[in-house]
Amino acid sequence: MFLSFDTISFTMNPLLVRAVIIDDELPVRRTLRNMLSSVAEVSVVGEAGNVTEGLDLIAEQKPDLIFLDIKMPIRSGFELLDELTQQQRFYGVIFVSGYPDDALTAVQKAAPHLHSDFVVKPIDPLLLKEKVRLFYHKWKADKEHELEVTTQLEKAFSHNPDLGAPTGPRFLTFQNSVVLHRIEVADIMYCESANKQINVYCSKQEHLNVPNLTLDTLEKLLPPDHFIRIGKSHILNREAISYLEKGARPKCRLVLGNRVRELLIYASNVWKVEESYL
Repeated sequence: MFLSFDTISFTMNPLLVRAVIIDDELPVRRTLRNMLSSVAEVSVVGEAGNVTEGLDLIAEQKPDLIFLDIKMPIRSGFELLDELTQQQRFYGVIFVSGYPDDALTAVQKAAPHLHSDFVVKPIDPLLLKEKVRLFYHKWKADKEHELEVTTQLEKAFSHNPDLGAPTGPRFLTFQNSVVLHRIEVADIMYCESANKQINVYCSKQEHLNVPNLTLDTLEKLLPPDHFIRIGKSHILNREAISYLEKGARPKCRLVLGNRVRELLIYASNVWKVEESYL
């Protein structure tokens, strides 16, 4: 069974990295936890001794950073990472391994994730601290940028009688690179989380890329009576849904104005699309 630890320090400091340790060797987990206790920027919130427990721990704690062993009994750290990637659950990853030859494969496996690094056993505490602080500075910059974008979105979505009906405003304003975009909410067909950014697909223009914004944040800002969250990757405009093809790999078709778009969804999310017809 995995272990979860007290997270009071995190609630006091929202810019403290939440980390979990996944390694089949108890002495290694203890060593890592002791070393990390002296790193002010990180709080270890749990540990697990195998991949199955590790996946459960990650689902429960939703950490920012995973310290991950590679060679473990039954299932490897690479398999854990493959499963997270398939589920489109992305984290920072620091591999802790006694096999430096695996470093290149580790970096490739972690490519879709937010950050990756590699520490060789036996662990050098100074190198470990350096790796953690490197992650922290990147993570903190992303958090601050996301907060800035969220503030812009909240302002854009604050109620304004001149812009829309009482159910919400008509327009969404956000920054893409150095350009400010203003699009009509009713024109959004769907939003998709992919490659560390949000893609917004509309009927009147090509899709727009919004970096450093999470789908969770966007979901809170879109009117729930018009938009539906489908799994971890999509938000659909209910009014645009026109066709659903069931099967091993369900397909959803959206039509708005003269634009037709299709996307694949997971079978487990079909019922949510079906509900939109009710």
